[in-house]
Amino acid sequence: MHLEFNYNKEEVLNALRYHFLQLGEIKVFRNTLFILLAFTLAGFAFKIVTIGALIGIVSMVVLIIMVFWFLLPVSIYNKAATFKDDIHLKYSEEGITISTRNSEQQRLLSWSTFTRVVEAKNFFFLYRGKKNFFLVPTSAFKSADAHEEFSRLANDHIN
Repeated sequence: MHLEFNYNKEEVLNALRYHFLQLGEIKVFRNTLFILLAFTLAGFAFKIVTIGALIGIVSMVVLIIMVFWFLLPVSIYNKAATFKDDIHLKYSEEGITISTRNSEQQRLLSWSTFTRVVEAKNFFFLYRGKKNFFLVPTSAFKSADAHEEFSRLANDHIN
């Protein structure tokens, strides 16, 4: 089967956010921040923490959340030329072949190249390691049958 697509910036940014929030170290960091914030609010309620410390910690938490929610996904989107190119993708039992408008060279990636597949609302995440992945938008599939076939192939050969 053959797909042709280009990426929608907002959808890619949301996909990158989803990816980051699923990483174990980010989950630990996020939970630690919320615990710190809860203790700070409790300390302020019991008059143990000053208003200055409360404002400082809340500001730090908001700044860190903004970095992870806005700055990190946007910087990765801007660095990756793939997100701004037209993608031609062919998939079969052997794997997927990817080419772009700017590169006539086609690369065949066997399904064994990928370590896992995650099917989210708008994308398939085809991971080639813990942090490297290729995004296939679900909107690229012209029919539900094509979407189901890709899902079946990816799940059968990767997981």
